[in-house]
Amino acid sequence: MLLVFWCFVVSSVFPQELPEPDYYDLSWQEFEQLPAARQVIPLLQPNYNLLDAAIYHVTNKIRATENKPPLKYSGLLHRTATYHAQTMIELDFYNHLNYQQLTYLTPDKRIAAFGGVFNYTAENIAQYDIVNTDLEYCPFREKNGSFIYLNCDTKKPYRPYTYLAYAERVVNGWLHSPSHRKSLLSLNYQYIGCSARISKNPYQQKKVPFARLVQNFGGYGSPADSASAVANTEIR
Repeated sequence: MLLVFWCFVVSSVFPQELPEPDYYDLSWQEFEQLPAARQVIPLLQPNYNLLDAAIYHVTNKIRATENKPPLKYSGLLHRTATYHAQTMIELDFYNHLNYQQLTYLTPDKRIAAFGGVFNYTAENIAQYDIVNTDLEYCPFREKNGSFIYLNCDTKKPYRPYTYLAYAERVVNGWLHSPSHRKSLLSLNYQYIGCSARISKNPYQQKKVPFARLVQNFGGYGSPADSASAVANTEIR
C-alpha cells in the first residue's frame, strides 16, 4: 500500500457549491454508528459528502483521545479543501503549491479566496491507496477491460476500504507524522474542513486507485494567546 503525506502550514479554483449535510450535526460517536459510514466505498459512485465527513469526525475523535477540544465544521474551509483535492486530481499533481493556477498558489491564498480570515491556518495533504491491498498485489484485467486487484497467493480480490476505515487509516497516518500531528492537535485552530477525491478512472489502470486528501485548518490562536495576536504563517 502506498502512503504519502506532506504538510504545509500557513496563515479558492472557483467556489464549489457544497451542501452542509446533517453529518456535521452529529458527534463523532453518533457518526461511527451510522450504517452508511461502515459501507465499502463504491469507487465509481462515491458519496463524497460522507467521505469528507468521515475524515472530519475521525479527526475530532483523535483530538478527544488527546484531550483536545473538538474542531468546528467550516463550510468555507470544506470548500477550500475540496477545491484543492479536486484540482490535484484533475491537473495531476500532488503538492501544497498549485503552480498551474497562481491565483490559488498557496494554502493561504486559497483560504482567502474562499472567504477565510484567520490568524492561524494550516494544511495537511495525503495520497493514499483506497483499495485495501497488501504491499504486493497482482492486478488482473477482466474481459471488459477493467482491472481487479488480487492477492497473489490466494487470488482473492481486495476490496476498497469502508468510509470510516479509510478515514481512520489516513488520519492516523497524519497523527503519527510529527508535523501533521502538530496541526491536527494544535489549540491555535478552532475550525476545519476536510476533503478527499478519488483518482480518475478507477479500475482502468494496473495501479490501485488512490485518493488525494486535504485538511484545511483555521483559527484565532490558543486560549492563552492575547486577543491582539498577530497573524501567524509557518511552512514545513
